[in-house]
Amino acid sequence: MEDSRRDERFAFQPITIQRSKWLHQFHVWSPKLSRRVVLYSQQAVDFWAMIESHATVPTFCEYPGFILIDEKPRIADFVLHRDGANEFVVLNAMSLTAVGSREREILDPLPITTVTAEAITPHRQWIDNWLRMLPYITSNARFVAHDLFERVEQSLASLKPLYTIEHDALPADPMLTRTAVFDLTRRGRLTSPDLRVDVLSKHTRFKQAMVAQGTS
Repeated sequence: MEDSRRDERFAFQPITIQRSKWLHQFHVWSPKLSRRVVLYSQQAVDFWAMIESHATVPTFCEYPGFILIDEKPRIADFVLHRDGANEFVVLNAMSLTAVGSREREILDPLPITTVTAEAITPHRQWIDNWLRMLPYITSNARFVAHDLFERVEQSLASLKPLYTIEHDALPADPMLTRTAVFDLTRRGRLTSPDLRVDVLSKHTRFKQAMVAQGTS
């Protein structure tokens, strides 16, 4: 159940990165994009997890092309669409090289956000938890029935730990219930005060992001 909101102005595609034996590759599956994403640094993986976990970013593209930083060309690590606008993100990871001269064209200017490793550090627990949660969504979300999503969300007008949510949803498969909780959280339907401060566990609590009043 992917919320596939897309902006017509968002027409970015990833360019081909020149590979080398010293360049690490991380292959992940993006629930937002419904496709495989190849990343080239651990910092990029961490930032990708943050993108996937925030419903305010409906879409993004990795390595969309070259932008100018201090009047020098550099491959942007990401371009995001949020709050009705696009922006480039540059990480302080290893500089990358594109394959082919056609892909060296400079993209039209957009606001640029530079993200350092130090800026990511305060979000370490959140990132680690989402790196554990996203595989559930990737593997199981397609098996979760619409009515299970609805029952789980409607049962969480107040905070409940994960083990109680899974118990209350029986006889539904606890694995699918857990997946529903994680995917609803990813889509902004649920929230958890624990994901930023504690390791994900059966005691992690979730609730509706906003209790419905008269409408769903």
